[in-house]
Amino acid sequence: MSIPFTDREMEKAWRENKSVFDSSNEKQRKNPHRLLLFYAVECGLKATLMRRAGKRRTDLCQEIHECQHDLNKLLDYLGARKDLRLPSQLSMKKIKVRNGYDERKFTPGDLNQMWRYGGCCAADDITDENLEKKLLEIASWIDEELSRP
Repeated sequence: MSIPFTDREMEKAWRENKSVFDSSNEKQRKNPHRLLLFYAVECGLKATLMRRAGKRRTDLCQEIHECQHDLNKLLDYLGARKDLRLPSQLSMKKIKVRNGYDERKFTPGDLNQMWRYGGCCAADDITDENLEKKLLEIASWIDEELSRP
């Protein structure tokens, strides 16, 4: 069972994590910075979901439990624009094994794990920088949502 947090704590986590990310030098950002942005966005989406559902605690919001860290599922629950979604399939550099290579594919729900353990996206059209831009688009949407009365 996860630790329950209040709606105010989730909004505070959103603001503080995003603020620390924003204070980083844009030209020197690396995946640990993006991990913090990921968590800021996750907190912001969950705070938005709680507000819309009229829930004051995370443990009382079933959708949060169902979504875990999957930002796309959270966006779907919120009815957000489809263009905000992260790519549904991501991958890392293959691991060399005795008889070839093992693929490392994952979904947006595992993006935080990939960055937490030092991984990098390795697809021709999907880079860590592209994912950062997409997370920043989602963050802008969250700002609009949470600024509404």
